[in-house]
Amino acid sequence: MKLALAPMATLTHEALRILIHRYGDPDEYFSEMIHAPSLIAGGSFEKYYVRTGPVPEKLVWQLTGGTAEPMAKAASLLLPLGGMGMDLNMGCSAPDIARFGAGIAWMLKPLDEVASLVRGVRTVLDQSSSSLSSPALRLSVKLRLGAEENYPRLLEFCRMLVGEGVELITLHPRIKSDKYGRPARRAFVRALALDLSVPVYGNGDVDSSENALGYIEKFPCAGLMIGRAAVQKPWIFRDIREKEEGISFAKAEIDHLEVSRFFLETLKECQPPEFQISRARRFFFYYCDNFSFAHHIKMRIQNAKNPEEIGVLLDEYFDQVPTDRYLPQREKGLEVFQDDAARGPGVNVR
Repeated sequence: MKLALAPMATLTHEALRILIHRYGDPDEYFSEMIHAPSLIAGGSFEKYYVRTGPVPEKLVWQLTGGTAEPMAKAASLLLPLGGMGMDLNMGCSAPDIARFGAGIAWMLKPLDEVASLVRGVRTVLDQSSSSLSSPALRLSVKLRLGAEENYPRLLEFCRMLVGEGVELITLHPRIKSDKYGRPARRAFVRALALDLSVPVYGNGDVDSSENALGYIEKFPCAGLMIGRAAVQKPWIFRDIREKEEGISFAKAEIDHLEVSRFFLETLKECQPPEFQISRARRFFFYYCDNFSFAHHIKMRIQNAKNPEEIGVLLDEYFDQVPTDRYLPQREKGLEVFQDDAARGPGVNVR
């Protein structure tokens, strides 16, 4: 099966991808969504959205926008930067995105309007391939179920996409109004994978290697896209591959303080000062779920004024909760723990 990092606003930037790369790459890294009109306008921050590290050949550009023409134009601007694919966002249900006609709003528009968008981007990719004598970037779409559970409508929509040249579809099987507390309806992924002539990836609620392999066994599809769990556990792609292949290597313990410091330093190198604190807060909102007193440290980090302050807060946390600092790794099914004598008392959360 293929593994992909999901596109997530303020999260799947170059710094997170570099962190994941330390442990083992997925097959594909989807960029955070790139707003087509802003890219075309040449805003001062757009260059940070189009950084390609650490593995440019595995990068998939995800575009968002409310009308067709800017999406095609943005695709043409991204082509010289390389990558392996171009993805159209038709699944984001955030109100600020949908009310401007972008994201999941595309699933609610007339089919001929959506077809025009896909056709325009497909033409850009094909023309570039002809002029450069190189394979065209793959065209994909990420979407949800739509406004409601209606499989015939979803299948009609997806078959239209395939007919216009889409080569991969990723389904996040929730409807527009669903929050993450509502389990993903994975049966829809299996149905699409059976009914479409192109590969289908499943997205939603994959949070461990066991969960991933269980997903593929019960709801067969071409691959899995992982989002929030890859932020909490940047090593998850490595763990899935090892589980899939029946391999278990001895590995050094995960030092959560070292991981945190590495991420903060990488963030400074990859993002402008104006973005650093928001990206850091967003990352640690998920990464802190590894800790015993997650809510406590999350709230402190959300109030931090800069990355340096976050570093200090984490130093203090692990001084108080040394048992949280290391994640044991497995070798042949046996847990390898640090010396219990190094474990100290719990944190005072008052």
